[in-house]
Amino acid sequence: MPRAQALLTGGNVSFEVTDKLPLRDLLGQVGRLPVPLKRFQNVAALRLFLGVPFLILPTQIFLRRSLAGGWNPDAGQWVVDAHLIAMLLYVPFNLLLWRSARPQMKDNASSRTVFNRLCIVCEILTNQAFLISFGTANNFCVAYLVLLVALYRLLFGYWTAVGTAVAATGSYLFFASLEFYAVIPTAPLLLHAVEHPLREAPEIWSTVMISVPVIVVFAFLIANYAMNQTSRLHTYVTRSVLQRYLPPELVDRAAEGELRLDAPPERRVVTVMFTDVVGFTALSERLGPEAVGALLSRFLGEVATLAMAHGATVDKFIGDCVMVVFGAPVACPPEEQARRCVALAQAIHARVAELGSELELQARTGLNTGEVVVGNFGSEARSDYTVLGHAVNVAARLESASRPDRILIGPETARLLGGSLPLEPAGALQLKGVSEPIEAWFVAA
Repeated sequence: MPRAQALLTGGNVSFEVTDKLPLRDLLGQVGRLPVPLKRFQNVAALRLFLGVPFLILPTQIFLRRSLAGGWNPDAGQWVVDAHLIAMLLYVPFNLLLWRSARPQMKDNASSRTVFNRLCIVCEILTNQAFLISFGTANNFCVAYLVLLVALYRLLFGYWTAVGTAVAATGSYLFFASLEFYAVIPTAPLLLHAVEHPLREAPEIWSTVMISVPVIVVFAFLIANYAMNQTSRLHTYVTRSVLQRYLPPELVDRAAEGELRLDAPPERRVVTVMFTDVVGFTALSERLGPEAVGALLSRFLGEVATLAMAHGATVDKFIGDCVMVVFGAPVACPPEEQARRCVALAQAIHARVAELGSELELQARTGLNTGEVVVGNFGSEARSDYTVLGHAVNVAARLESASRPDRILIGPETARLLGGSLPLEPAGALQLKGVSEPIEAWFVAA
């Protein structure tokens, strides 16, 4: 059969679907899918309002009635009591899990992990108690072990599923061995002593003992492979696609499943910078499209790298012009915004001069600080995370009014710098589209 392959590559992440089954995808963990807080709460609620009244409590009632109906109370009472204790612990553990997964306690990951694992232990114990009651080796409840392992690989991740598989199969093998070697009675809840069904056929006994762990392992491998493939796609989409269009902080929130693209925009004070390459249009005519495209890609990549190093967000590319924002989506004091923005502009100017030394390229920059509206703007079909407001328009006009290899700043940015940098007055500028003249300053070379 020909190899069917779809390969999508972006950055250092690739997503591949093939007819081969890599051992790593079957046995290991490839990436990690986020587990939202709401999932912990939903699982805890389902355990309490579905599992307890419809699975665990009816089993306890059945076991108690069996003892009261003349079955073997002397040999079976301890099994029923163990089931009851596990059930009584199960309820508060789930309540604690639900409480620790509230939105205001989202950083309490260790508590959620502990309570969730305690709930799983209680589930294994209640299931094992029923297995012992009527014979571990010939009880249909062994199917729940397979269900638990596959379910928790899908819901909570790799190590939770591995721990569940080890604990569940270990408990099954341990008590099945005790029954086989007559350390504990077989089916102790029954009125009459029961001979172990496999004691006279050791070869069948070994087959049964091996088959249960094998089935559990197969259930884990299938669920693990499916989740690893999903994780690869999730990582590719968040890290290699979204990072091209969203700020790194929003990409991190998307990777954790916490990003809301429909959140309403908010007001915030930010510092906006526009920078472009002087004479790029004339350069395009001389070099041709291929050379210009390569040069532009390198320039934009360098600017994006420098922006991330200075803690800025690249808002958008407009031809050879780059719009950069400080203060969104990660909040930053306005004074720090102004200082970082000027430092970034100086670094970009130096890098452009270095990259285009033979072509005598120079950058031109304008920046301004003010209150804007920040958020996702657009529709469900297409939207952009950006900033809008008068301060943005002023920054764009300051860039147009700036000079080659100069940084022109607005009045609020100059005030926030507080004399930390030497400035040269540019006077009151009448900017296009701005009704009142704007006092501006050049950052001294």
